[in-house]
Amino acid sequence: MDFKFGNDTKEPESAAPAEKGRQNMLLVVLLILVAAFAYLYFFTGLIKPQEAQKPAETPAPQVVKKPLPPRNGQTAKDETAGAPGAQKNAAAPAAPEAKKVASAEPPAAVKAAPEAKVEPPKPEAAKPAKPAAPEKKPAVPEKKPAVPEKKAAPAAKEPKAATAAKQDAKKAVPVTKQQPAGAVKKPAPAQGSDKKSAEAAKAPGKSQAGAAAVPAKKAAPATAKKDTVKPKPAPAKATGPWTVVVGNYVLEEAMATDLSRVKGAGIETAVKPGGRKKSAMNRLLAGEYPSRVEAQQELDKLKRYTSDAFIMDQGGKFAVYAGSYLLTARAGSEKERLAAAGINLTVKHAEVSIPSKTLVAGTFSDRKGADAVLKKLKGLGIKASLSHP
Repeated sequence: MDFKFGNDTKEPESAAPAEKGRQNMLLVVLLILVAAFAYLYFFTGLIKPQEAQKPAETPAPQVVKKPLPPRNGQTAKDETAGAPGAQKNAAAPAAPEAKKVASAEPPAAVKAAPEAKVEPPKPEAAKPAKPAAPEKKPAVPEKKPAVPEKKAAPAAKEPKAATAAKQDAKKAVPVTKQQPAGAVKKPAPAQGSDKKSAEAAKAPGKSQAGAAAVPAKKAAPATAKKDTVKPKPAPAKATGPWTVVVGNYVLEEAMATDLSRVKGAGIETAVKPGGRKKSAMNRLLAGEYPSRVEAQQELDKLKRYTSDAFIMDQGGKFAVYAGSYLLTARAGSEKERLAAAGINLTVKHAEVSIPSKTLVAGTFSDRKGADAVLKKLKGLGIKASLSHP
């Protein structure tokens, strides 16, 4: 193959630097455009609207509580409430001036003090201080500003004192308005009216209570009558088991006599166990022994003469009794019998719960049959009764 070298081969080499220069120019132009765009976007409001600054919020208006209008006889108290503050404000600027004047001028200036007191309007704030005498707290600041007033009395500086007094008077006026103490104290003299209103409020309550008391009293007798009416007892059942009880006995001897009398009248009888009854017993004490062996020996001797002897443990000692009897006569006869045998006994009284027995004269399903038997027993002189469950 034949290669030809000529001018055509050199043209690409010269064109390359020109293209690079154009590219560099384009990059520079792009950078300038980007920078301009960024400036317009961030630092101006042409592209991105800037946020408007919010106006400062106005503070909410504070509600100022105004005191109630003064009543008759209370103006002096309200003014005295603000008097100590005004006197302190007036005494503060007057103190340094009084010291300078006292060192510079002769005592002749002290004589001109009445003239200075007449011109300034200080007495307007000081006059209400007189009714404040009963109050202990305001009395202390009143005495303190009295000393500088005498020193600050030169006639040469009367205009300055007058202007200071006017400013203090102006300051004292809002102080009295802002103090809630005066407003709080104002309702104090209205105690009479409050009492009247309270009494008026109580009056209808009393009238209502009185009105309510009248029907209550009227209703009381009606309820009392209802309470006094006793409910009628329920009629006894005509049917059911009716038992004729002859009596409840502790002594078998007493029961035996009644039992023979009831059987003699031809009435069937039955003996049922009853409850325990406390009865006074007569015990025949033979002696007390520290050991059971000695007590048992004494018991064996008594058993030769009576079968009713027994031993009881009483507080660590063993008591031997010859017997325990319900009837006093029986206890006395037994004591005499054993005394004849050479056994000395002592009567001791004690309450003992003894089992009892009930004598029954039959059980009937009809009330008439039970009443018939009850009449027969009463005819025999026996106090019987009916039992119905």
